[in-house]
Amino acid sequence: MIVVQPPSVRVDLSATTPHEEHLLERLTMLENTLARLAERVEQGLKLLLRQSETAYSNHALVKSLIEILNECGVVDNGQLEAKWRAECKKLDAPRKPGARRASSKARKIKRKATTSG
Repeated sequence: MIVVQPPSVRVDLSATTPHEEHLLERLTMLENTLARLAERVEQGLKLLLRQSETAYSNHALVKSLIEILNECGVVDNGQLEAKWRAECKKLDAPRKPGARRASSKARKIKRKATTSG
């Protein structure tokens, strides 16, 4: 026969000091916090997986549409790719670290100028 005891029963409280009890309570709180964190990380990973699946599905749809339009002669692949790369460059330009720092410095300078005047 197997006897199962909760973790709190495994420690004999009559033989422990108040300091040890405090440490045991802290450990229990840390264990609970770690368990909640693990659950949240798991939820985040599930969300990332769903986002990845959705992005893949959308990519496949757009690719299929482009192929159909190309077969019909409505879309020129070369021109489409050139426009797509130009749009990607526009979106990537603000993401560069130097550009972001410069814009935030400019905002700070503007704030200082307006608050002092």
